[in-house]
Amino acid sequence: MTDHVYRDQVLEVEPTGIEYIPPEQRHGNPRQLFGLWFSANAEIATWMVGVFAVALYGTSLTGAALGLVVGNLVGFALLGVLGTFGPRYGVPQMVASRLAFGRYGNALPAALSFLAGVGWFAINSVFGAYALQTITNLPYGFALAIMLLLQILLAVYGYNMIHWFERVSSVLLGGGFALLGVITFARANWHAAFNTHAPFAAGGEMGGVILATALGFSYATGWVPCASDYSRYLPANADPRRIWWYSFLGTVIPCIVLEVMGAATVTAVRGINLSNATPTDAIHNLLQSVGAPSFVATIVLLSVVLGTLTANCMNLYSGAMAALVVKFPTQSLRAPIATGIIFAALTALLFRVAHLPATVALGVALAVGVVVGIVAHVRIARWRAAIVVGVLGALIASGGGHPKQTANLYTDFLLLLSYWASPWAAVVFIDWLHRRGHTVPPQELEGGPRFRTGLYAWIIGLAASIPFWDQAWYTGPFAAAYPQFGDLSYYVGFIVAAIIMIVTTPKHAASPART
Repeated sequence: MTDHVYRDQVLEVEPTGIEYIPPEQRHGNPRQLFGLWFSANAEIATWMVGVFAVALYGTSLTGAALGLVVGNLVGFALLGVLGTFGPRYGVPQMVASRLAFGRYGNALPAALSFLAGVGWFAINSVFGAYALQTITNLPYGFALAIMLLLQILLAVYGYNMIHWFERVSSVLLGGGFALLGVITFARANWHAAFNTHAPFAAGGEMGGVILATALGFSYATGWVPCASDYSRYLPANADPRRIWWYSFLGTVIPCIVLEVMGAATVTAVRGINLSNATPTDAIHNLLQSVGAPSFVATIVLLSVVLGTLTANCMNLYSGAMAALVVKFPTQSLRAPIATGIIFAALTALLFRVAHLPATVALGVALAVGVVVGIVAHVRIARWRAAIVVGVLGALIASGGGHPKQTANLYTDFLLLLSYWASPWAAVVFIDWLHRRGHTVPPQELEGGPRFRTGLYAWIIGLAASIPFWDQAWYTGPFAAAYPQFGDLSYYVGFIVAAIIMIVTTPKHAASPART
């Protein structure tokens, strides 16, 4: 930790990594979290969640809207709670989860958070580059390079720069997507019934509503593992209620509006299949169908580009944080190698379950295992980690023979990968309930047992959810037998992990920690 007082300097590279933020570095106000989370979620990936609910699963517009609202309210209520960890513990979210998982046990969810951050950074970059290419007629590779450079630059500068950029962007994004919303809702068909011809329309309207709820909830829990990354510089006496409200409203407002807007788009663009369209193609079809002037299309696509930057600089920043957390206190190679092997095996298993070719499964599994193993062993500064993660994401984004096909492939994989976050959130939440009102000194985050109860609760919760998975690559036995119930895996994983934590957490965990 440097002695330099970083505080609220925007044009300085953040000197702090995952270390505890001391009192002299604390600054800011909880209300700044509203603009940050609003901009991070006022982006095209949020809009696509609603498109998927109707175009892929056939849910009616009213059913999709109901499910998306419920899923977002529950998921982002949890994000608000974990956001209060920032001023309390003064560390990133994946460091705070050591209290529930232990020093070594925490490496597994941290590595998954790192991989998810890299993956979503790559996918969003592809979609943002498409939008920029459409506006400027630049070659795709050049447009992608511009997007990658800007995002990496924001992540390198770090916390203060990201907060400033998100606050400024919130006004522009609000205006751009409001324009798209006026056009969309004016043409939406709120009486559209369940579409039995949709690609994954197997469960009827009830299954569609449950799936829409799961989509909203899973998207929200995707942000939960980095909730306190953006509140850890707030003063320790910051009001947790204000942190919760500003975080909750800043996420739930844009997500509900944009996701319902995406669902409405499917009914507004009649006669066109959006189940396999890029966001840029879907928006282009909508604006073309209403005869919108070219400047309207330009404004909307600029909002797509800006939204990519606002979401992806945070994906990259938190992905780099997670990479720094995947470390072991000794210089031994045994633990990093073991972690890499575990992730390689899990990746190979997921790809084989998805019936992908053995050569593809083996190649990707080896790549994941090597990357995770290196991340778990090498110690670098935060800003260097941001560059490394950005370059890795750039390689993924530029891979494949066709960017659209590559993005669809990665999206299917990452949706399968997202199941880890729900039981993780349950573990951290229950551990927080046990510790609420008690002091946790910074040194406890670095010391303590190698493995804690949360690791086992998380693994069991994740395993219990597998029969209920319902994704493009894998459908669990329960989901296949009872499609009318949709995807219950997120709820099952959360509930099972929470129950195990409640039953097995030692009573001494609730005692005040000594300072």
